[in-house]
Amino acid sequence: MNKKFMRFPGGKTKTVTLSYDDAMEEDGKLIGLMEKYGMKGTFNLIPGWFAREGTEYPEGETYRLVSEKKAKEIYNHPLVEVSNHGNCHRYMPTLSQAEMAEDMLSCRKKLEALFDKNIRGMAYPYGWYSKECKEVLSMCGIVYSRTVSGTHNFEFPEDWLEWNPTCHHDDECLMALAEEFVSKKVSENPLMFYLWGHTFEFERNGNWQVIEDFMQKVSGKEDTWYAANMEIYQYVKAYESLDISLDGRRITNPTRIPVWAEIDGKIYEIKDEIIL
Repeated sequence: MNKKFMRFPGGKTKTVTLSYDDAMEEDGKLIGLMEKYGMKGTFNLIPGWFAREGTEYPEGETYRLVSEKKAKEIYNHPLVEVSNHGNCHRYMPTLSQAEMAEDMLSCRKKLEALFDKNIRGMAYPYGWYSKECKEVLSMCGIVYSRTVSGTHNFEFPEDWLEWNPTCHHDDECLMALAEEFVSKKVSENPLMFYLWGHTFEFERNGNWQVIEDFMQKVSGKEDTWYAANMEIYQYVKAYESLDISLDGRRITNPTRIPVWAEIDGKIYEIKDEIIL
């Protein structure tokens, strides 16, 4: 074996993922666009902020939180991953470690009970975090957490508890980055476009066309895997867990997740074990 590079399902070389915060009524419209363009995304919810059932918002109000009933209705969707955003969206660096843990565990417990699944991803409230915060999240079972620091690149995080996105949807470089992403040829390491934001911003700014233009640009590509945040995290971890013999001929996959690799120019699917 001379060269080995991770590839996504089917041997794809790129992935696109979305991340949207706060649990807004407008999320339903975004999910509709995801259906239209075959995209997947992660929605970071604040259970302590769910609106009371029957809440009516004044005309023109764009910050419209969903109720618990509505949350269960719109986020139980095959294109959606539910993730944590703090039980009450508290500013993490100002909390004690005990307060951080209480808020995080309350959020997980409520969301896992509501959606009947393990929920171990997160986006930092206000985008702020600290070394101590990351340590607490890890102890609480959180395996990744998104920041708000745009990288303007398509690289994967070195620290999954400090997962920096490519950009926000209002970034003036959005479409230039999208063009660079779709046109870029991949010969070695794969690429990831990670877009984040809040759906109320589209209504507040009157620019829903921004996200539709982006989806039109990056969707439907044969070389791209459209995935939610946790799918990407689990896939990369499965790839990293491959057990390779000293002579490089035997590759064993100890996980339940099939992974793909390009080895010396040839694509392999590794479900359990292959011999080169």
